[in-house]
Amino acid sequence: MTTRVFLVRHGVADGAEGIAVGQVDLPLSEKGAEGFRDLARSWHGRPPARLFASGLARSDDSAAILGEAWKLDVVVDERLQEMDFGDWDGRPWSEIKANEGAFLKRWMDSWWRKPAPGGESLGDVARRASQWLDEILAAHAGETVVAVAHGGSIRSALCHVLELPLERAFYLHLDHGRVSSVFTTFRGVEVEMVNAPRFPG
Repeated sequence: MTTRVFLVRHGVADGAEGIAVGQVDLPLSEKGAEGFRDLARSWHGRPPARLFASGLARSDDSAAILGEAWKLDVVVDERLQEMDFGDWDGRPWSEIKANEGAFLKRWMDSWWRKPAPGGESLGDVARRASQWLDEILAAHAGETVVAVAHGGSIRSALCHVLELPLERAFYLHLDHGRVSSVFTTFRGVEVEMVNAPRFPG
């Protein structure tokens, strides 16, 4: 009895370019919405059992497009949210570098364990995202679940399954609106695909 969890990165958000985008609540752009309408059309067969989003607009708006196609309500779980950049959230990276360059360099040397000022480290994200994934796999045996989340939370969940050190999280390339998945086998939980352009047929 296979359990499958699709982890979909939200669509492109409005106003995100060059900005530290963590939990700052940017809306989904029209480009991002169109990508998710295409993604919804790639789904074949029975709809998933549950559809999750993070509670941030770019995730919720993306999930709502899938939910409309599948006639499913979106369940919000904030454990799926992006890393909280704290005092940096919503500020241009160029401004942060100009004003806090020394701290930014130290942070970039160990961002997976050092929190942004007033925010989180990737390790913090990994603890909540991994807890969510473990709970979903236990609670939805034999079912298919879809979650629209963020680059940080999806990479964290995949690292958890792969037992990959968090400092290598960016070895996992994730574009906006792309699909990754994990599933259960007799060996345990395995990664099925990463950064696919559509749901499998």
